Amino acid sequence: MARVENNIITQGLRGKIGNLVFRKRGEKTTVYSLSPRKAPLSKKQVEAQLKFSAAVKMAREALGNEAERKKFEKMATDKKKESAYTAAVSYFMSMK
Repeated sequence: MARVENNIITQGLRGKIGNLVFRKRGEKTTVYSLSPRKAPLSKKQVEAQLKFSAAVKMAREALGNEAERKKFEKMATDKKKESAYTAAVSYFMSMK
């Protein structure tokens, strides 16, 4: 992992470009290199991906509702999460 500091070109850059992934957290931008996948995903990995996708979908829907958004904003503050979104995804991931 590389960290980008005070670079006008990468300032605010997020997402995937080729084999690189740029991620912004707070004031820090980090760069990750993707390694090619050699083996197919296991059954547990597929299940984890599906669970995460469902949690993201539920979090987005919940944050569209003002009352739910406030609930997750409070949860984010209480549990020291970065945002209401991360609190919501974490909450839905913990459900069975």
